[in-house]
Amino acid sequence: MTAYAGRYPELERAGMTPAEQLAFARFRWWRILLPVALWYSFYYLGRLNWGICLPWIITDLGMSPFEVGLIEAALFWSYAIATFIAGRASDTLGARILQLLGGIGTTIFNIFMSLQSAFTGFVLLMGMNGLAQGSVSAPTTRLIAQWYPRARRGFANGVFVTSFSTSTVLAWLITGYVAANFGWREAFFWPLVLFVLPTTIMLWILVRDTPAQAGLRPYQEPQERSLSTHAESLSNDEIKGFKAWLILVKNKKFMMACIASFTVYIARFGLLTWVPLFYAQTAGIEVKKVPLMTVALPVGMLLGPFLAGWMSDRFFGARRSPMIVTYIGGAVIVLGLIAFIPIPKMGLALALTLLFFAGFFVLGIIGTLWTLAIDFGGRKVPGTAVGMLNFFNYLGAGVQGLLIGSILQFSGGDWTLVFSVVAGMLLVGGIFALAIRD
Repeated sequence: MTAYAGRYPELERAGMTPAEQLAFARFRWWRILLPVALWYSFYYLGRLNWGICLPWIITDLGMSPFEVGLIEAALFWSYAIATFIAGRASDTLGARILQLLGGIGTTIFNIFMSLQSAFTGFVLLMGMNGLAQGSVSAPTTRLIAQWYPRARRGFANGVFVTSFSTSTVLAWLITGYVAANFGWREAFFWPLVLFVLPTTIMLWILVRDTPAQAGLRPYQEPQERSLSTHAESLSNDEIKGFKAWLILVKNKKFMMACIASFTVYIARFGLLTWVPLFYAQTAGIEVKKVPLMTVALPVGMLLGPFLAGWMSDRFFGARRSPMIVTYIGGAVIVLGLIAFIPIPKMGLALALTLLFFAGFFVLGIIGTLWTLAIDFGGRKVPGTAVGMLNFFNYLGAGVQGLLIGSILQFSGGDWTLVFSVVAGMLLVGGIFALAIRD
């Protein structure tokens, strides 16, 4: 056990013996972080199937880009409402129950969507699916706050956010394969039944909301003043009910992070939703091959958040804004190149390389912003903080659906304008991120 001496200072400060430290470290790795990452690696099968199947859905049902944008808005704005409420609920009820309800709910609503053909039906069901999907992300970050101190949170949250991109890769591959070979309706059914539902049940069995529920003592933050220690110094009366939200709203730096994240989510879901259609229309790729050709986007997303989180812990003393600003700069450059150099001119190899780096930078920004939100909330109100941040995120995601759908509808399919607008929104986010300095 002596090999672990000094390795976990947050556990030593809590008075744990080396054996207790090892048990705590193993539990949070094998029973919290890895199961959460595995589960979330399949969770997007219930949401990204819409964008991946879009070329087939438009061909089959004859929807206009504006109608597609309205359905997108129903998904993302209902998600925004759900994540806002679920974040606060998780700080009182815990994460596990919300994760269970979310996994079961998204499975049911996707099954009903596989039977749908009417535009109004899609709007209603996608809105319900947004409520289910939005009930789990903020509660899950509460788990990370309970098990990982601020000094290790960048890495831990980087692993979790990397599962966003793992989920995206798997969605591209699994949903794309099912849709291309069996039809888009099957892609709304089988991936949910075979992957999302079983891993949701697995998570319920393995995870515990707090160390105390696992028979372990909680870690202890250092005494120096930080975002997390400030939040954890709040009394229960100070964060009771609506007071937790008010504390965050009054924090100018936190609200700047929310606005920055709003702009980044326009870029994130602008890419995830519309890139398959962009490549199908501009690169001369057969529709059934589009998911495979555009997998460079989620592969880039796989690496970005892990590296950004690790670097913010290792080189910036758990300060997040330097990495946020750096990644925003990289994303703006990449999107600018995509906007102004046609794919036939740059060649498919360079186009896919740029797509890789677009995913790398955009999700790296998001992962670091999420970690910053957890830092603002500490262990007292992490779900509330991430829930509020995510509320702004999915307002932005809904805006991109209407914004990009409208641009394509009324500009005659001007993709240069689309990517220029997205890059411009990121620049606005970068200005707000510069002012955070935490």
